[in-house]
Amino acid sequence: MILIYAIAIILFEAIGEGLLKKNKLCDFIFKWWVQWLIAIVLFLLWFFVFTTADIPIWKLVTGFVFVRFAIFDVAWNLARGVKWNYYGSVKLYDRIMFELAEWGWMMKIICGIVGIIFLMGWQ
Repeated sequence: MILIYAIAIILFEAIGEGLLKKNKLCDFIFKWWVQWLIAIVLFLLWFFVFTTADIPIWKLVTGFVFVRFAIFDVAWNLARGVKWNYYGSVKLYDRIMFELAEWGWMMKIICGIVGIIFLMGWQ
């Protein structure tokens, strides 16, 4: 159940940001600091709801970060209307992932699997 909520929060944020970027709605308000604020608020909401779970807190945090790393870019790209595997050329993260190419995608898949294992509470 924790995994489903984590994926829902990540997709909500990624699709919302992608649609706003695609349509240029409120672009002057929705700068990077507002995006980070929304991400932190959603994460804290998710975190405080599930701190009563039997999963250690470090696994909750690490699992959320790994799953977000694995699916955020793809969802954001699809919502924005570009190719699912598109990386830009301006931000440092995009340049690094572009240079890593297939290795970067392999890292995303491995992080996604590890994140799922952590959020499911498996040993």
